[in-house]
Amino acid sequence: MNPRLMFLAALVLVPAGLAFFVSPPIAAGNAKADKALEEARKKGAALYKKSWRKGAKACFACHVRGPNKLTGRRLKTYPKYDKALKKVVTAQEKINEMIRSKSGGKELPLGHEDLTALEAYISTLK
Repeated sequence: MNPRLMFLAALVLVPAGLAFFVSPPIAAGNAKADKALEEARKKGAALYKKSWRKGAKACFACHVRGPNKLTGRRLKTYPKYDKALKKVVTAQEKINEMIRSKSGGKELPLGHEDLTALEAYISTLK
């Protein structure tokens, strides 16, 4: 194949292929999907303010400002290595660990509706 033609094809096809892998899922215009996401975020906001055990702190007590502040940007750093757990963890695993260790609650199964709602809410924080 002509090298010039290969170069031109790469200029067009490579960015298109990367867009497939980098672009977030699109739900715009899908009212049912938008409503489900909004409901999950509302539930997550309530859970963020909930104490997981009587007398324990809720998430927002430690994560609204300073170095512990949670944001959607920080959430996107997962999966990453957790020094305390000595392994690579997902965002849901870290949320679960915080519920157990800091708030005295019971860990939830990964993929649980409440973990997903917390993740959806945290993704909106700036």
